[in-house]
Amino acid sequence: MIHERRRLVPTLLAVILGIAFLAATLIMSATIKSSIVAQTSASVDGADAVVSADDSTTIPTSALSRIKARSGVDAVEPAISTTLQRTDRASTIEAHLTPPLSHGTSLASGRLPNNAGEVAINPLTTDSGVKIGQKINLSGFSDDAPARRVTVVGVISPGPRVSTNNDQQVYLDAATLMTLRGEQGYDTIYVSGSGGQDAVAASVRAVPGLDHKGITVRTADAQRDVLTDRAMAGSGAMTGFMTAFAVIALAVGAIVIVNTFGILVAQRTRTMALARCVGATRAQVRRSVMGDALEVGLTGSVLGVIAGAGLAQLIISVAGDSTNIPLANWISVSAASIIVPLAAGTLVTLLAALPPARRATRVPPVAALSPVIAEPTRRIGRVRLVIGLVLFAAGAALLAWAAVGADSMTPALLAGIAGGLMNFAGVLVLAVILIPRLARVIGRAAGRVGGVPADLAAENARRNPGRAAATVSALLVGVTLIVMTAVGAACGQSTINAALDKEFPFDASVTSSQPVTPAMVKAISRTEGVASAGAVPQAALTLGVEGHDDRSTEVTGLGYGPQARSTFRDTAPLKGLDDRHALVQASGVRSSDRVTLKSGGRTLTLTAVVPEGADASLGQVMLTSTTLEKVSPGAQPHQALVRYAQGTEASDVTSALTTALAPYPGASINSAADERAQVQQIVTIMMVLVIGLLAISVVIALVGVANTLGLSVLERTREIGLLRALGLTRRQIRAMFGHEAVQESVAAVIVGLVLGSAYGIAGAYALLGSEGTATMHISIPWAQLAAVTVVALAAGWLASVIPGRHAARISPAVALAGE
Repeated sequence: MIHERRRLVPTLLAVILGIAFLAATLIMSATIKSSIVAQTSASVDGADAVVSADDSTTIPTSALSRIKARSGVDAVEPAISTTLQRTDRASTIEAHLTPPLSHGTSLASGRLPNNAGEVAINPLTTDSGVKIGQKINLSGFSDDAPARRVTVVGVISPGPRVSTNNDQQVYLDAATLMTLRGEQGYDTIYVSGSGGQDAVAASVRAVPGLDHKGITVRTADAQRDVLTDRAMAGSGAMTGFMTAFAVIALAVGAIVIVNTFGILVAQRTRTMALARCVGATRAQVRRSVMGDALEVGLTGSVLGVIAGAGLAQLIISVAGDSTNIPLANWISVSAASIIVPLAAGTLVTLLAALPPARRATRVPPVAALSPVIAEPTRRIGRVRLVIGLVLFAAGAALLAWAAVGADSMTPALLAGIAGGLMNFAGVLVLAVILIPRLARVIGRAAGRVGGVPADLAAENARRNPGRAAATVSALLVGVTLIVMTAVGAACGQSTINAALDKEFPFDASVTSSQPVTPAMVKAISRTEGVASAGAVPQAALTLGVEGHDDRSTEVTGLGYGPQARSTFRDTAPLKGLDDRHALVQASGVRSSDRVTLKSGGRTLTLTAVVPEGADASLGQVMLTSTTLEKVSPGAQPHQALVRYAQGTEASDVTSALTTALAPYPGASINSAADERAQVQQIVTIMMVLVIGLLAISVVIALVGVANTLGLSVLERTREIGLLRALGLTRRQIRAMFGHEAVQESVAAVIVGLVLGSAYGIAGAYALLGSEGTATMHISIPWAQLAAVTVVALAAGWLASVIPGRHAARISPAVALAGE
C-alpha cells in the first residue's frame, strides 16, 4: 500500500503545480480588484454625488455656484487634471487644480499657492531637482498657447482624490490652469450634502447646464463602480492571460495523471484480479481506482491553493511597487479564488482517472495466475486517423484565414485561437503516428553511434506507438507553447520596431516654437549619449505639377542636410532624394511628375518621387538642404533630429537631452528610442512571465515521461529479462531507456518547433497584420529555440534515469520466472 501511494506522488505533484498557478491567478485578480475598489472608494470618499465630464467636454464654471446654491448641498470641490509643457526643461508635467488639505491630501512643506504666479508640486517633482522658491515655465500644447513663469511655494502629498499616478505633478489655481490648457471648465465636481446620496444626486441633476451630452451626475457609489470597471479593464487581460496558462498547466497535468493511474492499474493487476477471484465486482474495482483519484485530487488541490496563495503574496511583495496599481500589502482571498481551484483540481483528476479506471474493470480474474504483466498491443485505427486529419486540416484553414484573410483584429484572434486549438488537437490525435515514425528515423541515425541499445530503443517506438506518443505528449505541449510564444514575440517586436523605424527613422526629434539655432544643435550634439544631431530647415512653398496648372497647392518644404541625414537609422524614407529629385507627399502628384516649387519670386523645377505608403494629407515635400536654400534662402529650422549612440540607455539620453535643452524655452522632445525601449521591456516582461508559467508544464512533462517509461518497465519485464539473459549489461539496459527517451523527445521537439513557429507567426499576423496598419516582419529567435531544444532533450534524458535504473535491476532469472 505504501509503495502504491508513492507511485501517486507524481500525480499529486502535477495537481499541486497546476492548481497553484490557477489559485495564484485568481487570488491576484481578487487582490487587484480589492485594491482598485479601495483606491476608487478613497477617491470619492466624503462625497455623496459626483459630476463628471468625458473627454469631449467640460463642466461649465457657472455650474459650480449653481450647485452650491441647491438645497441639501453642503459643500462642493471642483477638480481639473491635464498635461502641460514644462518648457524650462523640455518635458511634460501633470497639472491639477490646487486641492484642499483633506481626503488624504497633506502639505509636506512650504505653503499652498495664494495667487496666479504661484504653484505647488508633489514629492516626485522635488526628486527631479525642483525646490521651493524655484521658478518654472508652464505652457499648453497649441502653437499659440500662452506660457507662464511661476514660482514653487510648497510641496503637496496628494491624496487619492487628486491623483494616484506615479508622475511629476504641479498644482495651481483654476483660472491659470484653464488658460494654459486652452479650455474653460472643470473635469469633476465632488458634492456632499444631506438626505442621502440619491437625494443629493437628484438635486444636482436639476442644475441648468448639467444636461449637456458628456456630463454625467452619479451617486458616489455609482461613481465607484464606474471607476472600478475602468481600472479593471486593463487588469482583466492579464488575468485572462495568466488563467489561460494555468489551464494549460492543468491540461498537461491531466496527461500525467492518466499515465500515473495507468501505472497504478498495471501494478495492481494481480491484486485486482485476486479481488475479482474472491468476489469483488467491477464497480468495486472502479471505485477503488476512483477513490485514489479523489484522494489525490482533493489533497493536491488543497496544497495547490496554499502554494498559490504563497506565490501570489510573493508576487505582490516583490513587484507590487513597480505596478501602476497601488496594490495592498497583503493578498485578498475571495470565495471564488478558493472554490474554483479546489473544484477544478478534483474534477480534472477524476476525469483523468476515468480511462484507467475503465481498464481496471476489464482485468479478468485469470490475470492473477499470469506470471507477468502482458504488454498491450496498440494499433492505429482508421477512425483515429480520419479524426486527426480532419481536425488538423480544419484548424490549419482557420489559422490561415486568421493570419491573412480577416479584416479586423477581433475575428482574427477568435479564429486564430479556435484554429490553433483545433489544429493542435489534431496533432495530438496523430501523435501516435508522427512520434513513433520520427523516432524510428532518428533511431536509425542514432544506432550508428549508440549501437544495440539505440536500435532497440527505435524498435520499441515502432512496436508500441501509443506508448511512444504518450511518453512525450506533455513535452510536446510545453515545447510548442514556448516556441509559439518566443516566435510570436520576436515577430511582434520586429514588426513594431520596423513600424517605429518607418515613422521615426531617427531616435528623437526636438521641436521648438522658436527657430533652432546652431547653439542649440551644438548643445544637443554635446549631450552624453548623442551620436549625431542635425537641424531641418523648413519653409512654406507652393507646389505645382507641370502640365496641370490646376494642381497648385501649399506645402511645407523640409531640407535635409548631411548632418540631419546622418541621424537616420533607416535611410529608406530618404530613398531617391538628391538635388534633382524631391520626395513629395501631396495630393495629385505621382512619381516621375515634374513639379515646380515657388517661394516669393523664386521657382525651382524637380522630378517628384512619391515614397511607398506616402500620406498625401501631410502636404509635405522633402528636399536636400541645398535645394531648399535655392528656392527659399534663409529658411529657418524648427526641428532637430537626434541619433543616440549605440548601446546607450534611451531613457538616460532623453533625460540628459531634457537638461541640455533647459536654456531653450519652447523646446520639446519626442523620443522614438524611448518607445522602442518600452516595446522591448514589454516583450521581455511577457517572455519572462510566459516562459515562467510554461516551465511548469515542462516540469509536469518530465514527470509524465518518467511515469510512462516506468509503466514501460512494468510491461516489458519479460523482455528486459530476456535481453539480460542474451548478454545485455545493466549499463546497456539503462542506455536503451535513455536512447528511447531522447529519440522520442527529439521527435517531440521537431514537431513542437515546427508547430510553435507556425502558430507564433500566425498569431503575430492575426494580432498585428489583420488591421492592415503594419507590414509584418517574420523573425525567428534562433538562439532561444536552440536553448529550448537543449533543455527539452536534457529533460527527456533526465526523466529516463530512474526508470532505466529500475529496469537494470531486473534479474534475468527472476524476470524469466515471472516472479
